[in-house]
Amino acid sequence: MALRRDARTLKDKALCSMRVALERFNAHDDSGRHTVVLLHLQHAFEMLLKAGLVQARAKVVDTQTGRSIGFGRCLHEAQGAPSIKLTADEAGTLRAIDALRDDEQHWHTSIDEGLLYLHARAAVTIFDDLLSRVFDERLADHLALRVLPLGTKPPLGFVFLGRVLWILAGGGSMARCRVGVS
Repeated sequence: MALRRDARTLKDKALCSMRVALERFNAHDDSGRHTVVLLHLQHAFEMLLKAGLVQARAKVVDTQTGRSIGFGRCLHEAQGAPSIKLTADEAGTLRAIDALRDDEQHWHTSIDEGLLYLHARAAVTIFDDLLSRVFDERLADHLALRVLPLGTKPPLGFVFLGRVLWILAGGGSMARCRVGVS
């Protein structure tokens, strides 16, 4: 697909912000981590939606102020743009990310790690879907392939799977396979 120059610039900014959000999400230093993740997720979507709108020849500059439209207006315009087809569910998730970012950035709010994961995971899925729908690209084309970041708290399914594999290798009985039992 031949991209308009401004659409390419905005899409590149979107991908850069998404990479920063993912790098920071997987970082082992918690200092400012939630704020940086939410800030860059929101920015990634604003740039991606503007790129899609520019590619569709929609106006992204407010004629009254001479400034580019904000995130809320991007969501509204993207929902009505046939080439973007932002769904109500996707827009709702992006509004939630924007609200969390606003609270985290401008007030003494601390988001739960599970809630941050839930929104970050949803953001990756939506970003990939939008990138595919609008630009016929996949997010995986722009990121290094990773299975799962390492951390101090493995997903519950991996703990259970590890114990099953241990038992199958002759290390114990199925009665000890319950999560939380040593």
